[in-house]
Amino acid sequence: MNSRALLRIYLSYNSVVSRALLPSLAKAAPRPVVLAAGHAKAAVFVLGQQQNQCRFFASKKKGGKKAGSAGGKKNAEEEDAEDAGPVEMTLDLDKMAEQMQLSIDRFATELQAVRAGRASPAMLDHVKVLLKGGSAVLSDLAMIAVKDAQNLIVIPNNEDEQKAIDTSIRSAGLGLNPRIEKNAIIVPVPKPTKESRERLLKGLGATAEHARVHVRKHRQDAMKRLKSDSKNSMPKDEIKVWEKDIQAATDKYIGKIEELLKAKTREIERT
Repeated sequence: MNSRALLRIYLSYNSVVSRALLPSLAKAAPRPVVLAAGHAKAAVFVLGQQQNQCRFFASKKKGGKKAGSAGGKKNAEEEDAEDAGPVEMTLDLDKMAEQMQLSIDRFATELQAVRAGRASPAMLDHVKVLLKGGSAVLSDLAMIAVKDAQNLIVIPNNEDEQKAIDTSIRSAGLGLNPRIEKNAIIVPVPKPTKESRERLLKGLGATAEHARVHVRKHRQDAMKRLKSDSKNSMPKDEIKVWEKDIQAATDKYIGKIEELLKAKTREIERT
């Protein structure tokens, strides 16, 4: 038998033995081990011909530092800054804008009640009626409608409140002199005069200023919240951006008040 034949027999024998031993060797092979330690390094242990990688996971400790280490305090502060979570802002610009818009809506509703020389139920919407148990809005106590171009008619839900309603309309500062007719109250709307227009415009100015005060109050509340939020290490440049946004919103809604006031002033002056 030549040498080549002997070599083939030898290799075939080793292959059979290897396949027979592989399952037992795999079971005996050690498995990877995961450990925890104070730093993130990797160690490789060699057991026979097998390699097992052990991973060490970092576990930070706040304020941890070596005694006598000059950089210990600085490192601790850096770790604390890294561990600090995001700070929730108490300032909400969207909410501030909603509150400002509500002030504008109230102002617009009040302007609708102002009519120079024309009968409109909205004129009496906000008249408060004094009753024994307190006060109530006229529109909750009676039906208000237009009788003709120069007269309103008010029909109380309760006839016992008729006198109180009549008195409240007279004292509402609208320059109206109602009269009682059976179960109803007739409210004549006088034609505008120079004096009545001036009185209306003066009242409009006071109403507009009241709306401005409300808008500025919402601005002040927002600035207070920003001041509180800025204590959480907020950069100065970022604070300035927030301040500009707050002021821009304030100017926007103050401008809306001015637009509504000018439109109503023109309407009164034309009558």
